[in-house]
Amino acid sequence: MDDSRLVAECVRGNTRAWEHLVDAYGPAVHEAARFTLQRVLGGAQDEDIANVYQGVLLGLCQRNFHRLRSFQSRSTFKTWITSVTARFALNYIRAEKRKGSLKFASLEDAAPDAIPADRAELMPDDEREILYRAIDRLPPRERLLVRLFFLDGLSYKSISQVMRIPLNSISPLMMKAKEALKRGAGT
Repeated sequence: MDDSRLVAECVRGNTRAWEHLVDAYGPAVHEAARFTLQRVLGGAQDEDIANVYQGVLLGLCQRNFHRLRSFQSRSTFKTWITSVTARFALNYIRAEKRKGSLKFASLEDAAPDAIPADRAELMPDDEREILYRAIDRLPPRERLLVRLFFLDGLSYKSISQVMRIPLNSISPLMMKAKEALKRGAGT
C-alpha cells in the first residue's frame, strides 16, 4: 500500500492500517526522536525518547487525525514523519526545560561532542577546536543551520522542514552564517 492510501485508511479509522503505519514508520519516529534529542541535548534518555515517540503518534490521531490529514504527499511519508518528529522533539525539549525537568545544555547549545565522531576525526585537532569555537559563537538559529548542513549532511529542503523556515531563506541564512564563521575563525 502506498503512503497516501495508507494515510487515507488510517484517517478512515482502519485499525489494521494504523498498525501497519506504526510497524512501518515507528522505527523512523523513534530514530528521529533519539537523533534530535541527542543532537540538541548532547544525550538522549530512553524516557525522553519514549515520550517524544508516544507524543508524535498520539498527535497524529488527535482531533480526528488532524495532523495526519495534513500529509499531502509532497515528500515520502518517512521524510514527513521524520520532520514532524524533529519539530515535536524540539517543542518537547522547550516544554520540559520550562518545567525544569531536563538538566542538559540549553536548546540553543548543542554539545560539541554531539558532532559525529567520524566527521570530527577527519580534521586536525587544532582546526576542529577553531571550528567548534566559531560555531559556538554563532547566533542560535545560524548555529543550528550550520550543524544541520555541514555536520549532519542535511539538504536545504530537509533543513527547511526541520527548522520550519521557508526553503528560500536557507541560502541567505547560510551565507550570513559562513561570513560569521570566517570572522570567528580568524580567516
